[in-house]
Amino acid sequence: MNKLAVLAFALLLFFSTMLWYLANSSLNDYLKSQVILQSNYYSSQEAKLLNASYSDTTGTTHFTGFSLSNINGFTQPILLKADNINAQLAKVPTRQLDSPSIQKKTTTIVHVEELRLGNLQAWSEVAQDSPHAKTNLDALLEQVNMKLATDYPALYPQISAKIYAKMYPERSEKLALESLETSPKVQAVENNQAIIASNEAKQKKRLLGKAVTRVKITSVIIDELTLYITKDNQLQSKQFKNIQLGSFGDENGLESNQLGGELLKQILQHLISIEK
Repeated sequence: MNKLAVLAFALLLFFSTMLWYLANSSLNDYLKSQVILQSNYYSSQEAKLLNASYSDTTGTTHFTGFSLSNINGFTQPILLKADNINAQLAKVPTRQLDSPSIQKKTTTIVHVEELRLGNLQAWSEVAQDSPHAKTNLDALLEQVNMKLATDYPALYPQISAKIYAKMYPERSEKLALESLETSPKVQAVENNQAIIASNEAKQKKRLLGKAVTRVKITSVIIDELTLYITKDNQLQSKQFKNIQLGSFGDENGLESNQLGGELLKQILQHLISIEK
């Protein structure tokens, strides 16, 4: 009986270890795939990531070997490269948000306290056949903005209106803006609390979308940034340290699928501002 008990305990320990390993491994694979998929989706360029590793004891995810290929028509093969990226969860990493929906589902807010890029390198250049001296950074930012505005029109009304007007040239941009209904219409004063709550819920649902998981980042920091600029056949570099990109998402956070686009957009905007 004792031998059977020892054997049972050993088997239990073995299977528990295997389940932990498989769960941890699948989480790392999921995190890696999300970085690659979102980077590729918003940029339409090839994205690579060597590894993603989450530590349950520290609440830290470590990403290594991220790169984003350059746009066709430019000489440099890589546009962005980061050797290591660390995401630190907050002390209270998740909370529930009452999300108005037909299904009455609750939305989980994942709170990342800090996202830190250890060493970021970027390459800026002008296409040889570009008549307007548009850089690859400008072109990529335009691409990212278009994707965000297409997927989240309520958050990008001006760009969405232009997209709408292009799709329906017979309608004016003013009508396109009105069709988005990004702000509540002026109505008679309503005193019924049930109706007020219902209207607020509808507006909140429109802005928040249907995401079940949302992400909030308190601080995004780049420890070291090197920007290589090719201009008039001359290569120059600019180096910066301790760059603060601010926070991402208010108390309601951002859709998890939106986060990659917003991060890429903010990084590109900063690069464009310092390359001048």
